[in-house]
Amino acid sequence: MKEKVKFPIDFVITWVDENDPVWREKHKKYVKSSRKEDYIRYRDYGTLKYLFRSIDAYAKWVNHVYLVTDNQVPNWIKSNPKLTVVDHKDIIPSKYLPTFNSNVIDFHLVNIPNLSEHFVYFNDDMFLNKKVRPEDFFAPNGTIRDNLALNAIMPSPVINSEFDHIYINNFQIINSYFNKKESLKANFSKLVTPCNGLWSLISLLLLPFPRISRLVDPHTPISYRRSTITKVLNDFPMIKKMFVNRNRKNNDYSLWLVRYFELLNGDFTPRKISVGKKYSLESIEAVITDIRASKHYMININDASIDNTEFEKNIKLLNDVFSSKFKEKSSFEK
Repeated sequence: MKEKVKFPIDFVITWVDENDPVWREKHKKYVKSSRKEDYIRYRDYGTLKYLFRSIDAYAKWVNHVYLVTDNQVPNWIKSNPKLTVVDHKDIIPSKYLPTFNSNVIDFHLVNIPNLSEHFVYFNDDMFLNKKVRPEDFFAPNGTIRDNLALNAIMPSPVINSEFDHIYINNFQIINSYFNKKESLKANFSKLVTPCNGLWSLISLLLLPFPRISRLVDPHTPISYRRSTITKVLNDFPMIKKMFVNRNRKNNDYSLWLVRYFELLNGDFTPRKISVGKKYSLESIEAVITDIRASKHYMININDASIDNTEFEKNIKLLNDVFSSKFKEKSSFEK
């Protein structure tokens, strides 16, 4: 791709410090759950500063970085003209607060003041692993860089997992709006492409099914257009009904829904699906190898159902390898 991106691109990061006693008391008051899966969702790795160091090292071109928090500011953050800390109350109506539901938070990112039309969304367990270009996230024509590939729903091993319901909710909207045959025919060259690797074959195998059950979802930073989020929210007001859910519920929708609209409308430019990699924290040795070798451009290190002892051990190893790779403080640190 020879042409260059000429528009600003922002980064948006959501973060929570579950060790904050004020936050813990608030969470205990509003969320009644004993499921281990709900607890580990909020565990903090203590690695947020390394995400900022990776941005400084590998994406100096970023226009602005927005850190979205629930009345929490990392004690190492310093003032920087390229950084804005955004509190939930600045973007989410008070009637929905406090919220501990990432889906609710995600759909309100569109309300961030001064947020650029083009932005990349990071969770706090995602990191840049080597130098990236604006063109790795958006094409010069303004479309997102992403991959369209069919997938099948794989029920969660967790009983009553809301994830399964959220997939169904998303694709009820998708299948009501798109004709699978027509949409995939129009985008066939983007569906079956060397960029998708073996996923092209899987897509071909899933083509005969009458409806779309799932698409491949990257667990790495995702490119969004602010206007598309706004349009989806306006066109499907039922999404807003889940904003009252303080924790994830079976009637939730996820922001991935917006991405599906971009893909099935053909408003994207394919990139190699191997640009990013999702890991589980329990696979710490593979994570360390990737970080040291800068194998992938972006990585996600998802928490796992491991006990606190193993969690602490693996987190120490993770912090050690990051501190070795990113020795210098970023421009966002005191």
